[in-house]
Amino acid sequence: MSNIQSKLDSLQPYINGIRYVQGMQVVDALFKDKWVVPESDIIKKELVDEETNYYMFYTEKEEVTFDDLLEYVEGIISINIEKEKKNELFKEKVAELRKLFKESPLSLLTTLKFNVNEPVVLTSMDDDDINLDDEIDIPTDEVVTEVVEREELKTQQHTTANDEGNHKPIILPDTTVAQGQEIELPPRNKKVVLEEFDAPTNIVCKCGSNEACPVCEEQKYG
Repeated sequence: MSNIQSKLDSLQPYINGIRYVQGMQVVDALFKDKWVVPESDIIKKELVDEETNYYMFYTEKEEVTFDDLLEYVEGIISINIEKEKKNELFKEKVAELRKLFKESPLSLLTTLKFNVNEPVVLTSMDDDDINLDDEIDIPTDEVVTEVVEREELKTQQHTTANDEGNHKPIILPDTTVAQGQEIELPPRNKKVVLEEFDAPTNIVCKCGSNEACPVCEEQKYG
């Protein structure tokens, strides 16, 4: 079996055939819907039927052979299959994260990290050609909100329980503020005792005959 035949067999069911058109080598391929087909300066593409996603690949470069064309188409097939597998894996991981976020406390989720054991190897296709968001149910922050609200409720219940089990008297301050002035209040739970003072007797009244002050009134009428 020739190398070309082996390549054609390995690329089924996507390769539909190889042929010459006016002396140019052409590879016919049928791709899945929404598959990405990149541009190339050497190998040309033509979308023959959009409904079936039928492409023709050819080149005007004489040095490019059928092997080169098939290798290029094989790369397109491989990268799109990898994209599909990434999408499926992404959905699985999202489902795992949903369950993890619903069942785990916030304190544990804050320590969550993602580690990759092997170095990331970028493909030859443009990053813009690969979109993992296609037909994927991206989780909203409803799950995160649910976790946060549950944690806040636990905290409130814990605080209420502590408050109910440990009643502490409320101690009011010994000062108050009135009209911008700090006024010292009398001690609480203590009887206020008013001190008595004797009025002085050695004050000489200097009022006139038609005048009276508190001293002379006290002397006259006290």
